[in-house]
Amino acid sequence: MKKLFFKKKKHIPLFLVPKVRKRHVLPIYKDHETPWKLFAEGALRNRLFHDDVMDRGKKCLACNRRFNNDKAAVSSKIDKHHHCYLRLCIGNILPEDSDDIYRPNKNGEFPHVPDCRQCKADNPEYYEGSIKKIFPVHHQCHEDIHEVEKYRFIKLGKKIWADFLSVTTRH
Repeated sequence: MKKLFFKKKKHIPLFLVPKVRKRHVLPIYKDHETPWKLFAEGALRNRLFHDDVMDRGKKCLACNRRFNNDKAAVSSKIDKHHHCYLRLCIGNILPEDSDDIYRPNKNGEFPHVPDCRQCKADNPEYYEGSIKKIFPVHHQCHEDIHEVEKYRFIKLGKKIWADFLSVTTRH
């Protein structure tokens, strides 16, 4: 007799799913593109900010499993997930040779990195607010979160279209 194994569907907590997609935020902040990109794309290249995000917990919030440790059976890449992009960086830009730069920019990435160390000292509440917008998650969980995001936005688009058609077809 064959045993059937069913893949358990992973439940993604909805607070991890962005309410506004990254590509929809830039037009909102079009007059503040650099401060927005400093948060959305540059902050995680700041060593202090990156380390503070990674120190947010020992477990992935998407699957509730521990991250890599000495006793981990499986090693996994850990991604940093923005659950919200509605944030402007209020700090200065680091010089290119700063020791606070975690890694250089890659192919076409936003080239600047904010001075998170100064922001943390001068504006600790604002800095903490920025940290709270990003979570460490397993790489596969990160992909799963964005699949849920895609599904929800497709579903929302269909609902809006249906509502539009119902209003426009009334006589």
